[in-house]
Order: sequence, then structure tokens, then C-alpha cells
Amino acid sequence: MPKPKTAKIDARTGDVVKKPVLKKNKVLRRHRVVNERVERTKKIDSRFDTRRSPIKWKTFHPRNIGVLYLYALVWVVFSTWISDTWITWLTHRSVLNQNAILTVVALGLLVPLAAGVFDLSIAGVVSASAITVSWGLVEAQWSVPVAIVVALLVGFIVGNINGFLVVKIKIDSFIATLGMSSILTAYAVWRSNNRSILGFPDSFKNLSNEFAWGLNKTVLFGLVLAVLLWFVFEHSAVGRYLFATGGAREAARLAGVQTDRYVWGSLVVSSTFAAMAGVLLASQFGSSQAQSGAPYLLPAFAAAFLGSTQFKRRFNVWGAIISVFVLQSGVKGLQLAGVGSTWIEALFFGIALVVAVGFSSFRKRVHGGQRRWWRREESGPEYFLGRLLRWGSPRTETSKENAQQWWFDPEDKQGHHLKP
Repeated sequence: MPKPKTAKIDARTGDVVKKPVLKKNKVLRRHRVVNERVERTKKIDSRFDTRRSPIKWKTFHPRNIGVLYLYALVWVVFSTWISDTWITWLTHRSVLNQNAILTVVALGLLVPLAAGVFDLSIAGVVSASAITVSWGLVEAQWSVPVAIVVALLVGFIVGNINGFLVVKIKIDSFIATLGMSSILTAYAVWRSNNRSILGFPDSFKNLSNEFAWGLNKTVLFGLVLAVLLWFVFEHSAVGRYLFATGGAREAARLAGVQTDRYVWGSLVVSSTFAAMAGVLLASQFGSSQAQSGAPYLLPAFAAAFLGSTQFKRRFNVWGAIISVFVLQSGVKGLQLAGVGSTWIEALFFGIALVVAVGFSSFRKRVHGGQRRWWRREESGPEYFLGRLLRWGSPRTETSKENAQQWWFDPEDKQGHHLKP
């Protein structure tokens, strides 16, 4: 009985040298098992290597987590400048408490941005829902649950109107939501008679009271929403379909994704989140005004776009949350240092928005954000750094002679261009 064929393994490298293969004899037309030599695999280019490893060091590059390095820089600067007021839990606690509502607005904004549409009506929804819940509690004498439900219903209705205008009427999302924002502002001014509404019951104010370590309940509410949205984005088919819709809507539609439904639903979710933020805003400050939601529009977009450059090359939950905290920490530090308490926040967030969008566009143009300019094999002599360091130019006499031969191949990275 013939000995069965087995794979042969190199004892030194552990690679499979030969493996048993079933082949058909051309003359006898019979199949038999033979040991066939295994060709060595080519070296994998690092730019296209998809093998998983325990630690991906590129994750720690400033291009991927630059906002954390920015926060480290902010911490060092203000620890040296205003150490007495900066290195205290009270300062950072106040940053978390004051920006929990902004976090909720930014989280809701991530959904339509992931689907490839804009929602500029979030500021108007915040104002309208805050005025609605305030008017219902003070003027109409509604109970707290009824007033909250009606305020959230305002956001739900606005989101459906936005979805109808964008999906059915085919109005550009930028124009449709901008017009809806003006309508909501007019509604808030009419409903409040252009004055502040005060006198909320204590049961409503308790929604934003302290719950632990000096943090308000709004922080906990924002964290719960963040975890839920993170799960949807990263671990559900809905999140994948949202990003597919935003990345290439027509291709996703041809692949069977109900793109219109996801665009419509994303606008509804965004408006509902903004309505939640309006309710929390009225509870936290104990009053509401017709323009109370306007200051949240620009910071929400700045946090969303800056967060899209962190951790992942797309809109993501934790990037947006950390961006809110880092940017507001910088504003808080400058205010504690006495630098322009009235205008510094608008300037800070405006610059952050321009830099974030510009950096994101730059990364898409430079090899899809993959090229690393300091690496020799990815920055050839046609680039400035390559010319400066003389990459690709012959150094020795032998290399100069080889470069003149017909068999020389400058594109060969493995060094196989040897003299035949």
C-alpha cells in the first residue's frame, strides 16, 4: 500500500514547502495525489495589509487621536498659566455639566450627517421644544409628563416635515432645514410673546439636579444616549446602512438599501434629540427664551466634524463627545484666564469647524488618508521630502552603473533587479 502523501514543512521557518494536490494524469486519465511545491507568498505592502494584530500603533498617531494630544497641550498650558483654578475638580465638573445639552444636540446631528444630509433646524427645534414645555407648564398648567411629551412631539413632527421636504419634494437638505429653522424661531417668538418664561414646578427642575460627584442628571442622560447611539452605529445593520447611504446613496440603493427611509428617519432622530435637549435646557436653567437654542448650532457642527477626524475616518459617537469636552475645556480655560469671555467661544468653535473640515478634506485627497509622508517607499523622489533626502537617486558607484543598465528596475522594492 503506497504511503499517503503529507504536507512538507520547513523546520527552520515553519512554512509549508510542499502540499498534497489531487491531479489528473494527461495520458492515463487517472487522478493521483502528488506533492506540489508551494510558491512563497509575496511580501504584503503595509498600506494594504488587513491582517489583525493585538496593537495597531497607527491608532496612536496624532492624525487619528489628535484631539487627545490637543487636550494634553491645553492641560499643560493652563496648568502652568492658571494652576490655582485649572487643577480642580470644580472646573472640569462645570465643563461637563454645562455642555451635557450640547452633547445631546451633537449626538442627534451625527445621524443625518452619517446619512449624507444636513440638519440646520436643530437650533430652532431646541428653542421650540423649550418654549413649548415652558408654556405648557406655566401658562396651560399641564402636568410635567404631558408637557414633556408634547415638547418631544414637536421635534418628532418637525423631523417628519424635514424628511418629507427632502425625500419627497426633493429639496436640498441645507435649504429645507434652514427654512424650517426660521419657521421654528417665529413659532418660539409667537408662543412666548418674545419674553422669558419662568416659574417651573420643582418636579420639572429635578430633571437636571445633581446625582453623584457633583454631576447633573443631564450628564447621565447624555451618556446613556451616547451608548445607545454607539451600539446602533457600530454593532447594528441600521448603522451600516446609514453610512452606506451617506457614502454613496445611489450605490446603496442599487444594493437594496432603502435609502429614502434612512434619510427620512435620520432627520426624525436628529429633531427628536434636539427636542430632548430643549426640555433639558428649560429644566437646567429654570427659564426659556425664543432664541435659547441658537448658541448650540455652530458648536454642534464643530464637534461633529472634528470628531469625524478622530478614532475613525467617519462620524462617530466618542469622537464627537471628546471633541465637545476638549473644545469647551479650552474655552473654559481662556475664560478663567480672563481672555475675552464674550467673544472667545464663537471664535474658538469657528476656527475648530474650519480646521476640522479642512483637515478631513485634505486626508481624503492624500491617498484616502493612508499615505504617510515620512516613509521612503510612499514618498518617492517626486515629492519634496524625497528630493531633499535624495530618495531614489544612486549613491555609490556601483548603483550608478546599475542604474544605466537595461535590467535595472527602480520600482522593484524587493531588490530583485540583479544583473542577469
